[in-house]
Amino acid sequence: MIVVITAPATAAFAGSTARRGGLAADAPPRAHLAAFACHTAVAQADRSVSVRASMRPVTGTEKMQMRFELLSRSGPGGVFAEVPGGGLGTWITPSSPTLGQRSGDVWIVSHPVSNLPAPAVYRYRVTFRWTGAGGRVLTTRTRMSADCRQFLYRPDLLVSSISIQPIPGKPKKDQYVATIANGGLAPTPGNFAVSFTPGASATMGATPVTTMQTLPPLAAGATTVVTFAGPACTETTAPTVTVNPGHRVDESNFANDSLTVGPSCPPVSSAPATAP
Repeated sequence: MIVVITAPATAAFAGSTARRGGLAADAPPRAHLAAFACHTAVAQADRSVSVRASMRPVTGTEKMQMRFELLSRSGPGGVFAEVPGGGLGTWITPSSPTLGQRSGDVWIVSHPVSNLPAPAVYRYRVTFRWTGAGGRVLTTRTRMSADCRQFLYRPDLLVSSISIQPIPGKPKKDQYVATIANGGLAPTPGNFAVSFTPGASATMGATPVTTMQTLPPLAAGATTVVTFAGPACTETTAPTVTVNPGHRVDESNFANDSLTVGPSCPPVSSAPATAP
């Protein structure tokens, strides 16, 4: 996993008489996250997440510190794990060594991370630490951000169903109508192929001949149909239709690219497409 961490942008406000939200500056301190932003995109380099953290001193504070950790999980029910990267998982301190020693001080840090792999869910864990004289830890607080869900914006081509129709005047032939769907989150980048292969005994022991057709680009969520003529469907001639043979199109899921008519030759349907 490769991420890009932009150097945190900080802002400091110092004073002994500052007021915030009607509360005196020496009111109990706050550790707060705000301005959470999750930017999704097709290109990994354009995917990012950011958050803004603010903290105020507690009584006796000599130094304030923050630690930003970015957590991620790649699948539903998975465990969140730390994302490695410079600027993450380490304590940072204000540029002013005395910030936090006045009751009205406020330290604000904005921390963006970009170039996020997908699919994955990301969230920040920010720890705030106040230390006093002699480096003694006075207290700590931890805050969690909302989730940032990054999707894999790729097509997902699948053969969703095959229907069988007799061809008038040709008892040894059937027509096979395959419905092709794009269950992904992006259109196909161009034309794509669909193949039709009869069952093993369709040509009296010879290797069945695969027929190919080329279809135009298919939008995300759209469907189209393609028709093939082949041997009349029997237990030994039941054909297989495959979309994107050879994986020329970069899909989010290749497991649903083929569908075979059952031995009894009824129309068939595949399982619904699963979004990446």
